[in-house]
Amino acid sequence: MQNWQSVNSTRQGELLEAAADPIEVFRADWRTYQTVIRENYMFHREISGAIGRMLRQLPGTLSVLDLGCGDACQISEMLDPGQIAEYCGCDLSAQALEAAQHHLAPLGNRARLLCRDMLTVLREAPGEQYDMVYSSYALHHLPREEKQEFFIECRRTLRQDGVLVIADIMRDEGQSVPEYYDRYIEKMDAEWTVLSGIERVSIQEHIRSCDFSEPPSRLQSMAEQAGLLNPVRLEKRTWHQAWCYRP
Repeated sequence: MQNWQSVNSTRQGELLEAAADPIEVFRADWRTYQTVIRENYMFHREISGAIGRMLRQLPGTLSVLDLGCGDACQISEMLDPGQIAEYCGCDLSAQALEAAQHHLAPLGNRARLLCRDMLTVLREAPGEQYDMVYSSYALHHLPREEKQEFFIECRRTLRQDGVLVIADIMRDEGQSVPEYYDRYIEKMDAEWTVLSGIERVSIQEHIRSCDFSEPPSRLQSMAEQAGLLNPVRLEKRTWHQAWCYRP
């Protein structure tokens, strides 16, 4: 998920002065993010639909590692509870994980949630433990060297017939970082009209300070170096894409 509540923004400063309550700050920014999902500004519906169709073709039950799971709403819609043998989700937001407990309730004790960063969770995961590693709108927060480690650790923890699925923001091929920032923010200002100006400014500050997106070809190169081959694009909507990789 895009961890907007972690960014020092004008809006968050105003909220902190007014409420001095980090939980209220989280709730305000979480409402913004839920609006983005509801209005489909980042094409969650199309991307989740494409991933869900692919997942329904996988045989048997799955052991799933969800990196940057947020409130687990998307994956709980993509996977039928009967398809999940084991689920482990991690996120840096304790409040988001509280919401995830509700969405994952049908899994009972098959679900485990960790309030930890995803690279630490990956490093400590057993080898060949998971049938599926999933990450949605989280990878672009990592600097390039940590992205390479992400792919290496995903390959290590995946079973031989497993799959890595990534939904994320990816720059166009040949597009510079400043150009990407400008184009994305221009489109946001023109189309994300349900959000207030302050909400858009908060997101834009996040993009310029925390968005280290890569073009698909660079991510494919990192995946190949880690032993994850045969990349397949599941969906593409502007800069929002979903890909799967296999050992």
